[in-house]
Amino acid sequence: MCKNIVGYYRTSSQVNVKGDSRTRQSVSVKNYSKTKGWNVKGEFYDVISGTTNIMDRTEFVKMLSFCEEHSIDTILFEGSDRLSRDLLVSELSYEYLTNKLGYTLISVKNDKTFTETTPTGILVRQILSTISSFEKNNLVEKLRVSRDRKSKKNKELGIISRTGKGRCGGKKKLTDTNPNLSNLVLSYKKVKDKRTREPLNNSKISKLLQEEHNLSVSYNTITRILEDIDRDKREKINLKRRVSYVG
Repeated sequence: MCKNIVGYYRTSSQVNVKGDSRTRQSVSVKNYSKTKGWNVKGEFYDVISGTTNIMDRTEFVKMLSFCEEHSIDTILFEGSDRLSRDLLVSELSYEYLTNKLGYTLISVKNDKTFTETTPTGILVRQILSTISSFEKNNLVEKLRVSRDRKSKKNKELGIISRTGKGRCGGKKKLTDTNPNLSNLVLSYKKVKDKRTREPLNNSKISKLLQEEHNLSVSYNTITRILEDIDRDKREKINLKRRVSYVG
C-alpha cells in the first residue's frame, strides 16, 4: 500500500508569499516522496515567524487535524528550519510531535535530522537548530543596521517621517501614491468659504476632493497632510542651513 504523508511549508515574510518559496518547498517534498513511493495527501503553508510555537500556527494546527482524520503519521519539511528557527521551539516541537503524538518528522535535506535518536544524531539536530537560530538573528541584525543607515541618510536629505526620523520603509502615505494630492490640498486651503469668508475647513476640502477628483481623503488625513507640508518646509530650511554651515 502507498504510504500517505503531508508536507509542511513555512515562510516568515509576506514578501516571499508572491515568490517561489512555497513552490520550492513543495517540489522538494514531492520529489523526495516520489523516490520513496509515497503519496503527498495534503500540503500546509504558514506565513509566520520560525520562532512561533507550532500550536500558534494556523496551518500547522489544521495539518494535525488533517493527519488525525486521514490516519497519517509522517510529516515532511524541506529543511529543519521550516519547522523552527529557534532551538527551544524546535526541541519542544520535536518532543511533542514525536514522543507524545507519535509522528515521524522528516527533513528532505537530511532525512536523518529528526529520525536519528543516537547521542550523535541528537547533537546534529540541535546544532542544525542552533545554526538556523544564528542565521535568523544575524539576518535581523543586518536588516536593522541597513534600516538605521537608510534612516540616517534620508534624515540628512530631508526625507523624514512624522516622528521626525529619516523615513525608512513602512506604510506609504496617500501623498506617496498620489504626488499631486499635497498641491490639491494646499490650493483648496487658499480658497475662502463664500459664506464665512474664512479658509475652507478640512471637512469641506475632503468633500471637494471626492466630488471634483474622485479622491477619498478623510478630514483627519487632510490635517496630517497639512502638518506634513509644514514639517517638510521646515526640514528643507534646516537642510539648507546644514549645507551652508558645512560649506
